[in-house]
Amino acid sequence: MTVLSNLLLYSPGHSGFSSYVHRVMPGIQGRRLVLGDQCGAQCREDYWLPQQGPSSKRLAVLHRLSLTQHGVDLKDTLKKSGIRIEDLSCIYSPYCDALLALPQVPQVITCHDLTPLYMSNSLKASLRYRYWTPHHLNQAKCVIAISRFVADQLVDFGIPASKVEVIHNGIAIEREPIKEPASQALLMLARHDRNKNVAMVLRAFGQLLERLPQWQGRLVVVGRSGRQTPELMKIVERLPKPERVVLLDRVSGKELVQLLRGSLALVSASTMEGFDYPVMEAKAEGLPTIISDIPVHHEIHESTSLYFNPEQGSDELIKAIMELAYDQALWDYLSVSGRNLIAKFTITEQQSRIQKLLS
Repeated sequence: MTVLSNLLLYSPGHSGFSSYVHRVMPGIQGRRLVLGDQCGAQCREDYWLPQQGPSSKRLAVLHRLSLTQHGVDLKDTLKKSGIRIEDLSCIYSPYCDALLALPQVPQVITCHDLTPLYMSNSLKASLRYRYWTPHHLNQAKCVIAISRFVADQLVDFGIPASKVEVIHNGIAIEREPIKEPASQALLMLARHDRNKNVAMVLRAFGQLLERLPQWQGRLVVVGRSGRQTPELMKIVERLPKPERVVLLDRVSGKELVQLLRGSLALVSASTMEGFDYPVMEAKAEGLPTIISDIPVHHEIHESTSLYFNPEQGSDELIKAIMELAYDQALWDYLSVSGRNLIAKFTITEQQSRIQKLLS
């Protein structure tokens, strides 16, 4: 019997989904269903992933709409790979995407969050999550939630609690922790989406510069542009020192590590998250974090971060930044306690729990 992992929605590039696939899937046994170089689907036994999107215009459109499975002949793909449907013990998708053509096979899908139901960045996302995602959730025999907060969202959405399994994301600690702040720079890893609340942080940074003219730090925001980008650019232009803000669409893995290890703190101002992996990445390097007072942050990070209310202006965020900048003992505490906390969230444990569920 074979486990088939559905990776048809994979897109190369910098995204949370792509990172999840690269991080987790090497520990999941079985075959992988991917888009091949010739546009059709393939069943593979290795960890090969496409380096670019589909060349077929029709399939490219379906891929952008997260409807890739409807542009390929799934049963023919299985046949060419010598796989009978009855040979499949289970189908796993790291995306919230059940293979609708195979309802007879038990399926496990991961739901990373349901944020677009409450705070959508596009009509497409809103319609998909409201009317199309329920079909996939109902088809799945089990839904993996990456936090208890997402599990609660799923139950509120009408998914039976008995179908939901909470498996937190894991992370690998690869380097020795930083011992002291290398600069006064603040780092934010966030797309220009409404729930990421980048505008609030930009305004707070401007107020910080006004209150502390001697402040030598800068604010670096790494994240894909979007509908909020024009507004963010206008805010930056009005800042007292706009040259102190750097907006980067993307960086390499090596550059990201350099930014994390060269900053005073990582800031996450999200108003809603399913997990917020960048906070984990910062803590893996020993970098303190200043994060919004939302349920999933308290669920995961307990007292190992500084918190602020993202709905009550900039004062709490500015206060947290100043405390961290001028209190070395506080910086040391958050660095050590954050690192110790995320050492409990290992990738091997995450992979093992998923594999056990599939078995």
